[in-house]
Amino acid sequence: MRATRHFWLALLLPIVFSGCGGTEQPVTAATTPSPKAHANMLQFMRAFPFPHSNVIFDTQSRDPESQEKKASMSFSVYRWGDSDTYAGWAGVENSALALADMAPLLLIPRACSNGKAAPVDREDWKKAVQGLVTTSDEVLKAAKTRNQDVMLDASEKLSNACAACHDIYRDVDLSGGERCSVKP
Repeated sequence: MRATRHFWLALLLPIVFSGCGGTEQPVTAATTPSPKAHANMLQFMRAFPFPHSNVIFDTQSRDPESQEKKASMSFSVYRWGDSDTYAGWAGVENSALALADMAPLLLIPRACSNGKAAPVDREDWKKAVQGLVTTSDEVLKAAKTRNQDVMLDASEKLSNACAACHDIYRDVDLSGGERCSVKP
């Protein structure tokens, strides 16, 4: 039995190691993926900023460290702190980091849910994205204090950063207007 293992090991090792060296391909523009939108704006917002901002907004009413730890991996987009995976202040910090890293992706051209092109080239849009990055950095600093009162102010700043874009492009009168259209 032992001889059989050694035989297979001796046979397979040269094959395995031959794949570990030699013909490396240089990284070029052709092999490096460029940013491309896969989701429309509504899908993107629901996938990234929505859940992470809710982690931060949740600190307004619940101290992340006072939460009872649960063994379940199930969670709700409204109560992200309910599982150990996203629990505690580390989860709040991670959400602030995710928002800061995600925000520049809002500048990638993509369609809105109505099929119109998102206005990513407009100066007010770019300013709102930069505001989200700056605010996310402030939220991270606030989360590191582990102080719920400090987070109240940070959450309000985040809400205002989101509103800088939502007030213009999302919260339009849908009876006569369309999302991704500038309010008259």
